[in-house]
Amino acid sequence: MKTLFLRIFLAFWAATLVVLGTTAGVAWYRFQEVKRVNVDIKQLANEAAALLRSDGARALPAWIAESERKYKERKIFIVDSSGNDVLKRLLPHHLRKYVTRLQDAGLLGENPVGSRNIDDPLLLTPLFTDRAGNVYSIMISGPSWPMNMLDATDVRIVVVVFAILISTLVSWSLARYVSKPVERLQSSARSLAAGNLEARAGEEFSSRHDELGVLARDFDRMADHVRNLIASKEDLLRGMSHELRSPLARLRVALGLARRPGENLVKQLDRIELEAERLDTLIGQMLQLSQLRAAEPALSRDMVELHTLVSEVVEDARLEATATNKQVQCECTASIDIEGDQRLLRSAIENVLRNAIRFTAPGTSVRVELTREASNARISIEDSGPGVPESELQLIFEPFYRVAESRDRDSGGTGLGLAITSRIAALHGGKVTASNASNGGLLVRIELPA
Repeated sequence: MKTLFLRIFLAFWAATLVVLGTTAGVAWYRFQEVKRVNVDIKQLANEAAALLRSDGARALPAWIAESERKYKERKIFIVDSSGNDVLKRLLPHHLRKYVTRLQDAGLLGENPVGSRNIDDPLLLTPLFTDRAGNVYSIMISGPSWPMNMLDATDVRIVVVVFAILISTLVSWSLARYVSKPVERLQSSARSLAAGNLEARAGEEFSSRHDELGVLARDFDRMADHVRNLIASKEDLLRGMSHELRSPLARLRVALGLARRPGENLVKQLDRIELEAERLDTLIGQMLQLSQLRAAEPALSRDMVELHTLVSEVVEDARLEATATNKQVQCECTASIDIEGDQRLLRSAIENVLRNAIRFTAPGTSVRVELTREASNARISIEDSGPGVPESELQLIFEPFYRVAESRDRDSGGTGLGLAITSRIAALHGGKVTASNASNGGLLVRIELPA
């Protein structure tokens, strides 16, 4: 999975491998360059011997330093008869072993055996003597493998400079990779805070598959939710203003009629009481819908036995139905438990059931059925009313939407009950659907995860 951690991890190791590869390449190049330089050890031995005879051992340090500058990355050792370097430097291991073999063979010492000289082809290193007859040998040590070249100053400088360049490039790329979407999110957040509800992170960043892409998508979803929430609040406010005018207007009319001499005062007071009750119901439902549309409404999570809950709601609804010559039939034999807020679930079922009783024809029944469908509980409520046009079946769950506005108002409907039910079902992970029944009525199904 492509994550920010993985990208940083891979970038780190890619930079490390490039630096290591460059280091090895530079070291190998310098190693080959040093190997191509041919050092004439016999000529150096002749020069050292001549210097010893003319100026003595005190002249050797300056000559050695000059020769090493001439042959870079080579160490030149002049070994005396005791087997030590005249500059008191530690000999490399392979040269120490060779000196030991020379001493064991009696070729290096104060009284050397035989008459070996610098032209003897059997010797790996030439031998020569000073004016006093002391035997010396010249030995040259170079890099044994390419990585030894890291001791060279010029190689170190090249490697350090290249490492700084690579690390700078990788760090800049990573910083740009991280900071660019963050800057875009910062700009979009400020724009959103300033009132631009269309501000988004953009497809360029939300399509990424790392943590920043997830953050961009979350930001866009949040912006969409904020825009929809504000739009719904504005729609709710407009609907409230419109809906409150009608009962208030009827209240004013009833109050004006009540003030007329000879008017039936009791009748007008009853009318005023009815409109006050409608106002109270409307305001209560608007407050409930507003709370349910909050980003994170407070819900209690208890185990609810749906059979018991639906049966209680049906018994309460039968009292209303009987008063208007209507019946409620319940087929609720299934025992289903769900997790949710019992108070809200009761409200959701009551809203649909009372709506069905309101519009079913007198002398007919409203049928309520509780069944289990796979992993869901389904509550079906079917009336025998006029139904709803197919084009408006989804619209009835919008706040304040009415299929027949005058009829709904006369029946006491506010246009909020089904919207509240839909929101409650969504908060519980379910959904509400509506369709026209075969008998011409409306069939509303509430599906909740069991």
